[in-house]
Parts: sequence; C-alpha cells; structure tokens
Amino acid sequence: MWTKINFQEHPTNIRKKVFFFEEEEHARHFEDLLQKESIRFEKQIDHQEDRKIYFGVSLADFEKVKKLNYITIGKYRQKFIPDTALRWFVIGISILVLIMALIGLLLST
Repeated sequence: MWTKINFQEHPTNIRKKVFFFEEEEHARHFEDLLQKESIRFEKQIDHQEDRKIYFGVSLADFEKVKKLNYITIGKYRQKFIPDTALRWFVIGISILVLIMALIGLLLST
C-alpha cells in the first residue's frame, strides 16, 4: 500500500541518480515520459539477479525526473480499498460516526 522510494544514488557517479522499476510496463511508461521531455538517460536491465530496470539520470534533471517518476507511480497505483462495496461501507460508517460525534457535541453544550 505504501509508496516505496524507487531512486537512489548512482553507485559510481555522484552527478547522477538512479531510478528503478520492477515492472516492465512501468519502466516503459517512465522511459516514454523521459523521451517526451527530452531528458538524457542511461538504461540498464539486470538480467541476472532481481530483474529490475534501472535508469540513470543527471543530477541537474533530478527534480523534473522525480515528478515524472511520481506520475508513473500514480498511473499504476492500486486503490487503498479496492472493493467498491467495502469502500462505500467504510465511508458510510465514517460519516455515521461523525454525525454521532456532532450530535454528542450539540447535546453536551
């Protein structure tokens, strides 16, 4: 449920940051965004260990690329409560508790 940070320092170049993705579809979307923004990057796919897809970008572009990363994460994120009926049930219970609290406040004053 929590958004995990998917960028880190470059292991050999202090002027770069590395973004990584586990899902190929997410990486493709991120790569498309980088190309649309004309941001230079290096791409590497780890074929042996964890099969992550890495993108090295310049530190000068970091803030812009970080926004593109958040756009990519947002596009593929799952809903907090995926079941629609359960989601509305939780909202209904929350509203009911809020109404009861307001009634209690009004009656106590």
